Amino acid sequence: MVTAEPAVAQESQALLRTRLSCAEIRAREPLPRVSVSPAGQRDRVQRRPQAGRVEEPNPRENCSGGSRGCGSNEGPGNFISQNTPRDSISQSAPRVPRGQGLRFPERPAPLGAYRTRALWLVRYAGWRASPGRFPGGDGGAMDSPEVTFTLAYLVFAVCFVFTPTEFHSAGLTVQNLLSGWLGSEDAAFVPYHLRRTAATLLCHSLLPLGYYVGMCFAASEKQLYYPSQTPETWRAFLLLALMLPAIACTLIYYWSRDRWARHPLARTLALYALPRSGWRAVASSVNTEFRRIDKFATGVPGARVIVTDTWVMKVTTYRVHMAQQQDVHLTVTESQQHDLSPDSNLPVQLLTIRVASTNPAVQAFDIRLNSTEYGELCEKLRAPIRSAANVVIHQSLGDLFLETFASLVEVNPAYSVPSSQDLEACIGCMQTRASVKLVKTCQAAAEGECRQCYCRPMWCLTCMGKWFASRQDPQRPDTWLASRAPCPTCRARFCILDVCAVR
Repeated sequence: MVTAEPAVAQESQALLRTRLSCAEIRAREPLPRVSVSPAGQRDRVQRRPQAGRVEEPNPRENCSGGSRGCGSNEGPGNFISQNTPRDSISQSAPRVPRGQGLRFPERPAPLGAYRTRALWLVRYAGWRASPGRFPGGDGGAMDSPEVTFTLAYLVFAVCFVFTPTEFHSAGLTVQNLLSGWLGSEDAAFVPYHLRRTAATLLCHSLLPLGYYVGMCFAASEKQLYYPSQTPETWRAFLLLALMLPAIACTLIYYWSRDRWARHPLARTLALYALPRSGWRAVASSVNTEFRRIDKFATGVPGARVIVTDTWVMKVTTYRVHMAQQQDVHLTVTESQQHDLSPDSNLPVQLLTIRVASTNPAVQAFDIRLNSTEYGELCEKLRAPIRSAANVVIHQSLGDLFLETFASLVEVNPAYSVPSSQDLEACIGCMQTRASVKLVKTCQAAAEGECRQCYCRPMWCLTCMGKWFASRQDPQRPDTWLASRAPCPTCRARFCILDVCAVR
C-alpha cells in the first residue's frame, strides 16, 4: 500500500516541473514593439493604473485608424503599422466594448518567482506529510528540545572545565561550590590542593552522565530512562558515562590511602623530605611560605605560577607541579607576541620558561607569564634565568623608565643624613630602607615650578620612580623625563633633578 508521503512528494515535483516549464516558455517569447502617438502617451501617463489593478488600454491608441478600423479583416489583434504616420490616427474610431480591445502582452515574471512559489508548495506539502524532516516548520530539528539541550549543555561543560572569568564571577567553579569541604588555600595550601584535585577530577567525570540524565527529560520520546529499550549508540554512551566516574572514584580512593600519601603532590614533596621526616613536614614548610605576603603569584586560575622563597610551583586543574629553587635550571624557551591583550588594548609578550630540576625524579614543567612580570620574577628567584638564542625579551615601558630614572638619580648630588637620624623602611614596599630624599637642586629656591620638600627620607629609589611614573600621562611617554610630580607625602612638586640619593 502506497503511503501518503510519497504521493504528496510526487505531486509536488510534478507541479514544480509544470510551473518551471511555463516560466521558461514565457521568458523566450519576445515582446512586440508598439508605436503610440505622443498624445496617447500623455494620456496613458495621466491614467496610470493603481497598484493591484490591471487597466484596459485605450483602443484608439491600438487600432490602425482611418480606413482600417478595429473591425477590419486584420482583426483586433493587429498592431499599428510602422508605415502609418503617427498623426494620421483617426480620432473618430468606434469605441470597442470593454474587454474586447487590444491588450498589451503581460511581461512574464522572473523565473525565480515561479521557482520560489513551487518550492514553498513542495515544502508545505512535505511538512504536512512529515513535519520532523523540515527544519523550517514547526517541530523542526533546530526547534527540538534535544538539540537545544545538547548545545546548551556543551557550552556549559566547556565553560565548567575551562572556567572563564564570567564563571568565576558567578561562582560556578569546583572551588566555590565545594568551598566548605575544601577549606582555605591560605590556611593550608597542600591539604587544600590535595582535596581540590580529587574533587575536580570527580566533578568533571560526571559531566557525560549529567548529559544523559538531562536527555532523559529533553527527549522523553526516546525512553532513555529504560536502557534496555534504547538504541545501541545511547547504550554505549551510557556505559561510557558510568565508567568515567567509576574510574575517577577508584583513582581518588587510591590517592587517599595512608592519609593522601599516594597522591602525586605528596609523592613530589616526599622527594624533598629528610631521611627521618616525611612529606608532611615539607608540606608544613610550604604552607608557611605560602602565607607570606612577599610571594610572587600570577597567571590564570587554570595555570597559576607561584614562587616563594624556596619553591617554584605551577597550579593546574588536575595537578600541582613543585620544585625547589636551589635545584632548578630555568630557561626561556619561547616568546609569543600578541597585538592585543585581554585586559588592555596594548601589545603583550608571553614568555614560556622551562623549569627543570637536577633531581631526575622530579618532572620538569613549563610556566607562562607576561614579559612585564619578568623583572619581578627575577627578583624573587635565586637561580638565574637563561634565554635561548632566538628569544628576545621586551621590557615594559615602566621597566625602561625605572632604569633611566635610577641612572639619572645617581648623577644628582647626594644627600647626607644627619647622624642623629635613623633611616626607616620604605613606606611603599616595606622591604628595603629609604634611599632617596627630595631636595630642590634644579633651580633657585624661589624660581620655577618645583618646591622644596621638608620630608625626611621615607622612600626607596624604586618606589619613588614608580610613583613618579604613575603621575605622568601614559599617552605621552616622551615627556616623562621633563615632567614633574607631587611629593607622595607633602605634595610639593619636584622633578627628576630634585631626587637625591641618601649617603
